[in-house]
Amino acid sequence: MAGIHPIEFDTESFEFERKFYVESLPQDLLKAAGCDVIVQSYLFARDGYAVRIRITFTDEKLDFPRFDEATDYRGAYERKLLSELMARAGSDREKVRAHIAVKSPTVGAQRYEFEREIDLDVAVQILRRCDGVIVKNRFSTWIDEDGWQCDVFSGENAGLIVAEVERAVPVTNLKIPSFCVSEVSEDMRFTNDHLSIEPFARWGAAFKAELEVRGPHFMDLEG
Repeated sequence: MAGIHPIEFDTESFEFERKFYVESLPQDLLKAAGCDVIVQSYLFARDGYAVRIRITFTDEKLDFPRFDEATDYRGAYERKLLSELMARAGSDREKVRAHIAVKSPTVGAQRYEFEREIDLDVAVQILRRCDGVIVKNRFSTWIDEDGWQCDVFSGENAGLIVAEVERAVPVTNLKIPSFCVSEVSEDMRFTNDHLSIEPFARWGAAFKAELEVRGPHFMDLEG
């Protein structure tokens, strides 16, 4: 099938990651960071275990239209954005990649992941048939010695920004940027598999009220 690259991209490992809730990203970060658009959904997601299909559009950025509950139900919003992205790519698909991943629950900021590249056209057809599709702009940049990924969500998850840092070893002695409001590494609501089922629009207001009462939280992890 067309779309499979000759290089082997299979990976199997444990991720060490920490996540943070963000209210807004600094303009200088947005200008300096690279941006990709990610479209993904889950074939299975329960109790933190998940099987994910993802398409990444490298060096792309979307200006997300407003989500309209009257017309954008049952994935119509995300399917329109996916069609727009595929039309932009046209026959030049070198910067469009599709993967399937198997994930375990996060325990102590650690999560198992196995990922493999799959045929792009198959991935598109699967996503067009999935419920709970997520579309987000991912801004990637270096802060101090760590690579950070900042996800700006769309649709029913609009208004949510999550910053994440990953290492090959436990993420300790981390210099947390000032734009990180509170850590959500162990809050299952902020996992993408949960957001695909229970989007931020349904519980974001309650989380913000909760945050206002208890204040910010950050894990105390020292090497």
